Amino acid sequence: MTITLEDVYSTVRSMLSGIDGLDGADVVGNGPPDAGYPQAEVRDGTFHWVVLERNKEVERRTTGDMDEFLYWTALHTTRDAASRWELDHRGLLPGCSDTRVGWLARQVQLLVLVRPEWADRFRAQIPQQCPGVRLQDVDAYPVGEQS
Repeated sequence: MTITLEDVYSTVRSMLSGIDGLDGADVVGNGPPDAGYPQAEVRDGTFHWVVLERNKEVERRTTGDMDEFLYWTALHTTRDAASRWELDHRGLLPGCSDTRVGWLARQVQLLVLVRPEWADRFRAQIPQQCPGVRLQDVDAYPVGEQS
C-alpha cells in the first residue's frame, strides 16, 4: 500500500482529534510553506519533515517509519500548545522562575493524551534538551486538568 501525503495529514488530524488543549494547535502542513512552519513530504515510502523560511530550507528530517514522523508531529504540536498554555498559567509553581518548567510539564501532559510512550520518551530527553531543568520540577508542576 502506498501512503500519500493526504494519508499522513489525515492520520495526524485523527491522532490529535478530541484532545483538549490541541484544538486549533499548530500542526504540520497548517502554515504558509515558507514561513517557518513544518511541512510533510512523502516520496517512495519515506517521510520528510521540511521547514522553509523565506524559501530557504532550514530543517529537514527523513524517516521511513511513519510512527517516528508522527512522533515529530506530536512533539511540534504539543510544544506549540504547551508554550501558549504556559503564558496563561505562568508562576503556578512557587519558587520556580524558569518558564521552561511549566511548558515542559504541560507538553508531557499533552503527549500522555496522544500516546503515553511518546510522553515517556520526551520526558527522558528533557535533561539533555533543556540543561538546568530538573525533572522533579517538571513532575511537580501543577498542570492538573487545566486547559
